[in-house]
Amino acid sequence: MIMSLNPKYNAPNRDSLTNHLIPAWYGVEKTNLITDLKHVTHAAITSDGWTSFSQDHYLTVILHYVREGQSKEKVLQTRAVYKAQTGIAVAEEIDGILEEFGLKEKVVAATVDNAENMFVAVKTQNFIKFPCFAHTLNLGAQKLYNCNTGSNWAEGFVL
Repeated sequence: MIMSLNPKYNAPNRDSLTNHLIPAWYGVEKTNLITDLKHVTHAAITSDGWTSFSQDHYLTVILHYVREGQSKEKVLQTRAVYKAQTGIAVAEEIDGILEEFGLKEKVVAATVDNAENMFVAVKTQNFIKFPCFAHTLNLGAQKLYNCNTGSNWAEGFVL
């Protein structure tokens, strides 16, 4: 179809996309975001780590702030983590991401799950910790379904 629309057009190949076009686009967007975030005085983050099926570890940090009376959220980075998932290691990863975006002194609070390593990471950073309500609710629901009384009750419950 491209040939019929414009026979002179050469579509970029995978190497060009992976090694040149996408990194260049990311660089421009990151620079624009860093410039935009210079006006932020106080912010909060949401962070979570997970492990892929192939046992690769990842950490994502999302920034929450108010700009011109509007609540804003920006995914700062999803990063592969090659260290042990200790609280100190997670704190270092979060610190590195915040430093990279010029936000280290601006973040005052964090929402994370109930994992001990995330608790230690938030405490290490001296952020106010807000536990994730959805994660807490999920843990409670799992406990309910795993106890005998809850299982019997749940069987009669139709969604």
